[in-house]
Amino acid sequence: MEGNHSGSAGSTQPSGSGERTDGHIYEVATFKPLIIPCYVLVLVVGVFGNYLLLYVICRTRKMHNVTNFFIGNLAFSDMLMCVTCVPFSLAYAFNPRGWVFGRSMCYVVFLIQPVTVYVSVFTLTAIAVDRYYATVHPLKKRTTVSTCVSVLIGIWLLSCGLVAPAVTHTYHVEFKDEGFTICEEFWLGQEKERRVYAYSTLLVTYVLPLSAVFVSYLCITVKLKKCVAPGNRTQDQAGIHQARKRKIFRLVALLVSAFAVCWLPIHVFNVLRDIDINLINKHYFLLIQLLCHLCAMSSSCCNPFLYAWLHDRFGAELRKCFSAVIASECLPITVLPVWCCDEPIIVFSLNLLFILSTCRNLRGKHFVVKDWSLFCCKTGSFQGNPLSMFCSKMMDWTEVNLAERPIFWNHHMIQFNVLPVNR
Repeated sequence: MEGNHSGSAGSTQPSGSGERTDGHIYEVATFKPLIIPCYVLVLVVGVFGNYLLLYVICRTRKMHNVTNFFIGNLAFSDMLMCVTCVPFSLAYAFNPRGWVFGRSMCYVVFLIQPVTVYVSVFTLTAIAVDRYYATVHPLKKRTTVSTCVSVLIGIWLLSCGLVAPAVTHTYHVEFKDEGFTICEEFWLGQEKERRVYAYSTLLVTYVLPLSAVFVSYLCITVKLKKCVAPGNRTQDQAGIHQARKRKIFRLVALLVSAFAVCWLPIHVFNVLRDIDINLINKHYFLLIQLLCHLCAMSSSCCNPFLYAWLHDRFGAELRKCFSAVIASECLPITVLPVWCCDEPIIVFSLNLLFILSTCRNLRGKHFVVKDWSLFCCKTGSFQGNPLSMFCSKMMDWTEVNLAERPIFWNHHMIQFNVLPVNR
């Protein structure tokens, strides 16, 4: 049965119990304390980061253009990929009972997972083509919003069509005597057809799109080097125009590069498994597959950071969202929910992220801070707590006067109330 298991390029699901051996389970269990936190980090950052990206694009009318609509579609597909790929794949890989989510979810998840991957790569290709026409042929008619919507609908339909053969060969099989269930793709008696589909999918959803993107950006690079701004612009205006184009080019080029690098290991793994499964050490098979899968999933975390780093307007709008809390004369309480956790480093990181984003807008102003209640680990105390010491330093740095010393509660919220000082 293993010989008929698909290793298609679009496969985003680590093998389940059906391909496990005691050695596989032992090796994966050994690295479980490392793998699970990495997957959780990818899930949290991928969902939260892409949600912020979508929120800013939808909220800001100035960002309602074709390129940002494409990037918004990319963020949505990445967020959906995190939600469907990460938790289900992790549970399937580590649960000794295999697939425990039922027959219906087996087909739904195995449909959505590759669709989101294909949508991402096709969207990146569409962005590259749009940038190519905007840079190399600036006088031609630009892509309209209606055309953009049609392209996005076509991308989703094409992705669903490419997944259809795999879904029709997906089976939910219960082994009641052994006590586990598998949800896998099998091409029983159709080994030749399986290989054709696997390599065709790899070609259509990875090699060709990224090749087209590479050629597009090569042409854009050549054009930018010898481009002269049209009209009667001053030298400074032309320089600003060129700098803006180069920044957009770097943004999209890095998005594509991150996608290509992150997805390369899982594609290489699937090809090697197709050629000869013995090329991969059976003792570490599931562990290697999980690490390759983790690398692929991490691509969903790259886009928000790259976009925030290289896109000035996105960074400005994101700061506006956070600073809206302190925009009025008398500011309301701000509540940021976080997960209850006993790990000080996780708690510290979450609080650090929020404090930095807020205090950046407070610098140079004088405030009275009342009713601080900062979420801390259960065993934490004010004395010697790294988070409390950091907050104390942060107060001095932002020239904030404390009405009360920070109180550390066993609570699941971060709350503070900021009032301006009348001078």
